[in-house]
Amino acid sequence: MARVISAVTALLFFMNSKAFDVEEIVPGGEVAAEIGSKLVLNCNATGCESPAFFWRTQLDYPLGGNVSNQGSSSVLTIKNVSKGHERDYLCSASCGNNNKQRTVSIRIFSFPSDPIIETSGPLVLGKPASITCRVLEVYPSDGLDLELKKGEDIMLSTTGFEDSVTTTFIPTETDIGKEITCVASLSVEAMEPKQRQTVHKLNVNYGPWKTRIAASPGTTVLEDGTLILHCVSESNPPPRIVWKKQIANETLQTIAKNHTLSIPNVQFGDSGVYICEVTNEVTNQMENRTVTVSVQGVPRLPEFSVLPSETVIEGESVTLQCSVESSPVAQFIIIRKLPSQDEILDSKDGIVHIPSVTPDDAGSYECEVENVFERRKMSITLSVKSPSSTAATFTYQPENITEVEDFDSNSATYNIPQDNSILENETSLAPKDRTSTLYILSNNDTITYAVEVFAAVTNGTEEIEIIIVKTEEADYVTPMIIGVSSVATVAGPVAAILVYISRKTKINGSYSLVRSLSP
Repeated sequence: MARVISAVTALLFFMNSKAFDVEEIVPGGEVAAEIGSKLVLNCNATGCESPAFFWRTQLDYPLGGNVSNQGSSSVLTIKNVSKGHERDYLCSASCGNNNKQRTVSIRIFSFPSDPIIETSGPLVLGKPASITCRVLEVYPSDGLDLELKKGEDIMLSTTGFEDSVTTTFIPTETDIGKEITCVASLSVEAMEPKQRQTVHKLNVNYGPWKTRIAASPGTTVLEDGTLILHCVSESNPPPRIVWKKQIANETLQTIAKNHTLSIPNVQFGDSGVYICEVTNEVTNQMENRTVTVSVQGVPRLPEFSVLPSETVIEGESVTLQCSVESSPVAQFIIIRKLPSQDEILDSKDGIVHIPSVTPDDAGSYECEVENVFERRKMSITLSVKSPSSTAATFTYQPENITEVEDFDSNSATYNIPQDNSILENETSLAPKDRTSTLYILSNNDTITYAVEVFAAVTNGTEEIEIIIVKTEEADYVTPMIIGVSSVATVAGPVAAILVYISRKTKINGSYSLVRSLSP
C-alpha cells in the first residue's frame, strides 16, 4: 500500500513540474507603437521561481525605458515612444545553468491629426486656383496614401513617400457649395491601416451679378409720398452697395451706402436717375443698375409774365411767357380775352412772341396750365403806348435863379394822363448836385410841377409850367416854358422869372428838350 501511495505522489509531482523556459513577450512578435505614446513589454519565465532577467536591444542600443522584475516576470516600460525605439528588443532569463530569451520588434508610426486642406487664395469663379491636401507629422511617409476628391470625383491620388498632394482647377458654377475631401491612409506593419479625412466646403467668390432694383410703390410716386428703392445682387461675399443720383452735367452724387434707399416726403426735385453701384471687393468686379423716378403732382409755382414789361411802346417786340413746375409735363394754353369771343393764341412751351406790338394787341391775356391732377389760370394786362409821345425833362439847379434857358433829359419818367389831372406812378431821381424829373408828354399836354429849392441865399418853392405846342411845320416843335417864382420864405422874395425859349429841333417825329438849366 505504501508503495502505491509513493508512486502516485511521484506521478503528480512529475505532472505539475515544467522545464525552464521564457514565454513570448507580450505584446509579442511585432508591436506597432505611436510616437509619444506609452509602451509596456511583459517577459514571463516558467519552470523557475526566481529567474534572472536581462533586457537589451539589437546592437546594444540604449533601452530608453525602465525595467521592473518581480518573481518570474519582468516588465520594460517606455513612457514616451520615439523614433529611436524602432528596433528589436530581447528579453533574456537564466535559471541555474539554463538561459532562455525572446525577441519583439517595435514598429514606430505617427499619425496625430487629420489632413489639412489649403487653397492658393480666395477662390474666384472662372479663375485658376490650386488646392493642397497636407498631413502633418506623419511617419513613416512611405506608408501614406493620399486621395483628393471633389464631391464623388477623384481629383488626384498618391501612394507613399509624400505627405502632401496639390492639384489645380478652375472653379465653375457647379462647384459653388461643393465639398472637397482629402482622405489619408497610413499602413504600418503589425497594425491595421489607419485612416483620417477632412472635408472642406468650397467657398467660391463670384459676382456681383443679376443686380436688380425694386421700387415701392413704383417708379412713379405722388408728391409728398414716400419712395423706397431696394437694390439686390447675387454675390459672394456680400457686395458693397452705394446709391448715387445723376445731377447736372451728368455728374453723380453719392446719397446712401446700403441696400435700401428711403426718401420720405418726395418733391419734384427728387425726380431723376438713380444708380445702384454694386462692388465685390474680393473679385474686384462691379455692376450698375439704374432706375428713373418720376415724382408727380399738381402744378406748382405758376408764373405769367410779359417781357420787357406789361407797358410797352407801339412797335416794340413783346413776349408772353407762361411757366410752371409740373410733373407730368403740363399743357399750356394762352388766351387773349376779347369782348365777343376769346382767341387761343399759337404758343410753344407756354411762349407767345409778338414781333411788333400794336394798340390792337393791348388788353387782357390768360394762361391756363393743366396736368392730370389740376388746372390753374393766370392773367395779365398788356398796355401799348403811342410812339408819338414826347419826352421832356427839366433840371432845376439849387442856386439863385436868374435865368432859365432850356431843359435836359436825364431823369426818371412820369406818365401823364390825357386829362392832365394827376401824375401816375410818380417817381423821381435826384443826382448828387441837382434835382431832375422826366415827363412823358403828348401834344397839347400841360402840367405844373412844384419843386423845393435849396440855395445859399434863398429857400423856397418854384413852380414851373410846361406847355407842348406842335407847329404847323411837320418836323418842328416850339416848346413854351413859363416860370413863375413863388415867394421866398427865408431871405426874401425871389424875383419872378419869365423865360421864353424857342428852339427848333428835328428828331424823327419826337420832341426833346435837351439843354440844361443853367444859372
